[in-house]
Amino acid sequence: MKTLKLFTSALLYVLVISCTKDFDKINTNPNKIEYGSAQASSLLEPLLYGIGINTQYQPWYFASELVQVTAFTSGKTSQIHQYQITDGNWQSQWDNFARFGADADHMIHQAINQGDKYYEALGLILKVYELSQLSALFGDIPYKEAYQQAANTAPAFDSQALLAQEFIADLDSAAVILKRRPTPSKKGMDGMYSDNLTRWIKFANSLKMRILCRMSGIDDSYWNQIQTIVDNPGVYPVFADNADNATVPFQDVDPYRSYWGQNNTTESTFTGHRICKAMIDMMVEFNDAGNAVFEDPRLPIFATQKNNAWKGSMGGVMTDDFKAWDSNSAVPNFQVICRSAMPGFLMDYSEVLFILAEGVQKGKLTVPGQTAKSLYEAAVKASIDKWAPLGQYASKPVVVRASEVNGLLAGSLGSYDKAAAQDGTSRYENAEELIACQKFISLYFCGYEVFNEWRRTEYPQFTTANGTLANDYEVPTRYGYPNYTVASNRTHVTEALERMGGANNMHTALDWSYKKLHGGVHRNPNPLENAN
Repeated sequence: MKTLKLFTSALLYVLVISCTKDFDKINTNPNKIEYGSAQASSLLEPLLYGIGINTQYQPWYFASELVQVTAFTSGKTSQIHQYQITDGNWQSQWDNFARFGADADHMIHQAINQGDKYYEALGLILKVYELSQLSALFGDIPYKEAYQQAANTAPAFDSQALLAQEFIADLDSAAVILKRRPTPSKKGMDGMYSDNLTRWIKFANSLKMRILCRMSGIDDSYWNQIQTIVDNPGVYPVFADNADNATVPFQDVDPYRSYWGQNNTTESTFTGHRICKAMIDMMVEFNDAGNAVFEDPRLPIFATQKNNAWKGSMGGVMTDDFKAWDSNSAVPNFQVICRSAMPGFLMDYSEVLFILAEGVQKGKLTVPGQTAKSLYEAAVKASIDKWAPLGQYASKPVVVRASEVNGLLAGSLGSYDKAAAQDGTSRYENAEELIACQKFISLYFCGYEVFNEWRRTEYPQFTTANGTLANDYEVPTRYGYPNYTVASNRTHVTEALERMGGANNMHTALDWSYKKLHGGVHRNPNPLENAN
């Protein structure tokens, strides 16, 4: 455990994608690990647990605030839900993903030098996981020329289409290596899959599906690649149940504590983020009198209601309106989520099923023996099955009953048939919206994916409030490249922005986003007078 502490506090900052203002100081710090001195096997634990911690912090502080899952309306220390996002925020997120990508790259190189094929493969998968997240936030990023240190301190930025190809190629390489059944040089370092090669292969192929689905609106070639995976399960196995989920299993033991355990987060700090009305409206059925008559069985695990009623706050309101919205608003469930042993969610089986359901529903995929409805219902059940065991930690333990699951799938909140009928009996206008919104719900506390998916589909539909002037009332379309990256690599940053067709701000749409694919027009244009 002392080793894990050492490495966790010594991330390889010198390998970030572009030079930082602290490069010289970090590069000469004697407490940092020297590049090339570690065993590849020793790099896995800090990398894996560090990534897991990030997948907990990111949705709590950033992602959920951006798309009205939560809103920090208990003070002024965070104004992300008002889209007051600074260069410092951009820098922190760029650095986080780039540094973990650097650690993975380091593990790959050490494994190659040491002839350790097992850790080479795991490094490739985790590198793609981190840098595909970085690209999802910023757009074009360096990949081919990244992490060359002094040999290239101003790497070229790859286009998003090229990045997708590179990510997929590296995931395929990792799967090929693992299929040869390499023996890890040191066993017992893999806290996620306990050295189970098959499950790492499934993670690689499932992550490949996520990347292809993200790009799928551009043209059908991406759906065709998913179809190849579906048609060849022996070659491309993917998650088959929740046991395959890419989940970091934190413990109430130092140093394997979750983000919450490591930071001793207090309840008042944690619940300063309120559950938003947009989320409540997707998970609670109200009668004409405004009383709840049915609730999604995941909701009391996700959140805690106030005054025995489900009420949501509003993201992006003016600061003076916080108190009015905060009155009796639900909050994230402190007892369930804010624990030292709370798992870190990288990717779930339910996401694979939602991807397949979407593809079948759109007529882009054919899955033998399955329909869009059957895949969708299996996805919802998988999400519920994942969260149900966590209900035991609520202050009043939550037990999910089969009748509640069936009620969700038969009622206005979750019925595929009602949504497909488009007869006004569903909360949603059609099956496409239903699948997208249920996927959105399933991504609760799963890194940035809830933000990524919203920009791809622009479901659920919501209205940005009058406190979001900082970004002209528009949900951010991306993060901007940090100032130091622009300064140190101006030529390639300029090329990237020209290729993306916009300025270095939070209005430039990424290639796969709904906004970009629909000529700059949002699905639900904000009705505010000054809105874009």
